[in-house]
Amino acid sequence: MNIVRRIAWATVGSAYLSAVLPATGIQNIHPIFLAITTILGLALVTSTLVWGRQQRYILLPALFIVPLLLAEYAAGANRAWVPITAQGTIGLASALLILAIALTIALMGGAATANREHPEQTRRFVNLAAVSALLVYGLTLTGSYVISKGASQACPGWPLCGNAPAWAVQYHLNDINMLHRYAAIFVGLVLLWLCISAWRRREVAPTQMWLALAAGVLFVLQSGTGAFVTVDNALVYANILHLACSTVVWGSLVALTVLAAQQLNAESVYVAETQSSTVTNEIAVANAGGKAKAVSPWRHTISSYVNLMKPHVTVLLLGTTAAAMTIAGGKFPPLGLTIATLLGGAMAAGSANSLNCYIDRDIDQIMGRTQRRSLPAGKVKPRNALIFGIALGVGSFVLLTVFVNLLSAVLACSAILFYVLIYTMGLKRSTAQNIVIGGAAGAVPVLVGWAAVTNSLSLPAIWLFAIIFYWTPPHFWALSLLIQKDYEKANVPMMPVVMGEKETRKQIFLYSLLLLAVTLVLFAMHAMGYLYLAGALILGGILVYMALRLLRDQSKHWARTLFWYSNCYLAAIFAIMVLDRVLHI
Repeated sequence: MNIVRRIAWATVGSAYLSAVLPATGIQNIHPIFLAITTILGLALVTSTLVWGRQQRYILLPALFIVPLLLAEYAAGANRAWVPITAQGTIGLASALLILAIALTIALMGGAATANREHPEQTRRFVNLAAVSALLVYGLTLTGSYVISKGASQACPGWPLCGNAPAWAVQYHLNDINMLHRYAAIFVGLVLLWLCISAWRRREVAPTQMWLALAAGVLFVLQSGTGAFVTVDNALVYANILHLACSTVVWGSLVALTVLAAQQLNAESVYVAETQSSTVTNEIAVANAGGKAKAVSPWRHTISSYVNLMKPHVTVLLLGTTAAAMTIAGGKFPPLGLTIATLLGGAMAAGSANSLNCYIDRDIDQIMGRTQRRSLPAGKVKPRNALIFGIALGVGSFVLLTVFVNLLSAVLACSAILFYVLIYTMGLKRSTAQNIVIGGAAGAVPVLVGWAAVTNSLSLPAIWLFAIIFYWTPPHFWALSLLIQKDYEKANVPMMPVVMGEKETRKQIFLYSLLLLAVTLVLFAMHAMGYLYLAGALILGGILVYMALRLLRDQSKHWARTLFWYSNCYLAAIFAIMVLDRVLHI
């Protein structure tokens, strides 16, 4: 395997130069390094087939190098069937993926040792690192599109656009530029979260900490160079440094993800082989840094009440709300309106979730997944939770009415009442179709976002609602397959408990097909363009494939994979809607 790793490292360097060199404008150098990357890439594939074919985690990624090389050549061939504005982006996307694959192979060939950290904590960090890497990848490609579209100087100001030139407004180039800046802010916040998480794990994974911090520092440098792109005499050099830093950040996050995944695998084996209570105590001591850490009362109280609001669920709802606002207006809404709408939506979602926790506190004590929530754990008194939930609901209605409009406030309030009265109190404990009907509550936020911008509802808004409505059953039933025993203990008639796993898997597959069909309606009614069509087909096709594998494979693996992907699916398809509407493709 040593020769495979050496070729992989050489491919990493060549792919990096192949990705960055086009920004220099020197056309004669890039083909040379592309040819070198091709030779090294083919050598890496061949050596992997010879010496690493028994290791699927190395062999499968290597096989993707060949089609990626073909895509990079196609992008540089200036063919009529490849749009000029897309050629640079396609080439960069291929080069970055080749770099990531080669880097993965180079690192996966090394040995990993288990650190004294519980695998679940490492798994959360792996997921965060992987999401961060994907976000940086997407951000880099949007930056490439900004440049190829000629929008890099559409906004004379920074960080805000300022007075955009008439030519930029006419072709929506200022919107394209600002989209990239908004995305950079979001990615920056995620990277900050990653750096903080890595710093907290510095004693068990110092190398990963340094990689995360390096990515964070380079991201700040990359953002700084982005400001100079608006200056004519610094444009070329700023673009080169901007892309060079972005590519290093991408490679750092890929390496971080691979190393963390290796650690997770080693820890899982380690924990499986050592079941004694001594090891458990050692892990607990290591997680606490060897010292008892006192938590201040006010911080403990705030954390307990935030837990009632189920923030992990609320974030996804707010994402669809913000997307609906942009889709409705065809451009990014005013910052003040966005803040007011999202704050009101967060309060409404928190109200519904808090009241749900109050009503379900009896079964939450029985189910292992919910026993650590604030009410079952005794961190918040039931009466206080009830008052907190009602106060959030009233505050949401007042905030949306005053700062947004009455329609959005009424819609948000109706979602609270539907979730609490219809789903939690009426459907959840009485019918296996509980989540099908109750899923309507989770689809209302898109209507709130649409109404916030237009003060009305139209047919495209209803189809956005329908997408989330039909997405909910396969998403939640995949989870219910994983925690079926919990629902059995709590006597909650979820689909696997009442109809069995076989029927549940069948229903997941059928609803996935239905969801794919529903997403295509937006294109058929000319509410979305070809970019959305391609994204909906690819994302929906992957979901249907996973549902089919789940139908045929009786293990829990595909249920867990589909549940994870369904979250990514919803975020991705709404992100593509935003891109389609803002970029007008």
